[in-house]
Amino acid sequence: MGGSSKGSGMIHPNMATMLGFITTDANIEKNFMQKILRKCVNLTFNQIDVDGDQSTNDSVFLMANGQSKGTEINEKSSDADDFYNALLQVCKYLATEIARDGEGATKLIEVTVEGAMSDNDALLASRECASSLLVRTAVYGRDPNWGRIFMGIGKAEIELEESKIDVYINDIQIVADGKAISYNTLSVVSALGEDEVRIRVNLNLGNGFGQAWSCDLTEEYVIFNSAYTT
Repeated sequence: MGGSSKGSGMIHPNMATMLGFITTDANIEKNFMQKILRKCVNLTFNQIDVDGDQSTNDSVFLMANGQSKGTEINEKSSDADDFYNALLQVCKYLATEIARDGEGATKLIEVTVEGAMSDNDALLASRECASSLLVRTAVYGRDPNWGRIFMGIGKAEIELEESKIDVYINDIQIVADGKAISYNTLSVVSALGEDEVRIRVNLNLGNGFGQAWSCDLTEEYVIFNSAYTT
């Protein structure tokens, strides 16, 4: 299985001039292939953001030529889960590379929301937080501004209890039970300077899990998008 993707502007997909192509020689049943591609896209490509602008023509294609000559894979096959997991990993890699390559970006941001009431809540909250301009500029400025993270989660309008929320930046806890705690500021600032910044929010309400990806927002983004005319 292999894949390629392009796009670094108008990236706020909803399947933005974003294209993804995935190929496989697997012998796979068409309806099953469409079903798992849609699921993988919803968990990966539709969870990235560069500028909040949704393009008119984003697409992801999965093409299978069946040249492996193996038994056809369908929803009931013993290796259906293996194929799905492989496809999910390819989609995740391609999607995060698009976010990493955002215009003017210097780092990838991964937002993980766990402990939500449902996976859908977690996916929505993680994407809202990852796409927040205030969160992204805070990451660029190496500012562990947990208030902005709370805002990003809160604007998703999902069920939450502020007094139960824990927040981590690159595995360093900065909020416990909804309140800021003592932490090594230099360590957190250093973590925010890494090529990948992982923000993890535990709502401590249920088992819902979701992730989203974006990039920091820099002066170079403004320069890049204002220095030319069409």
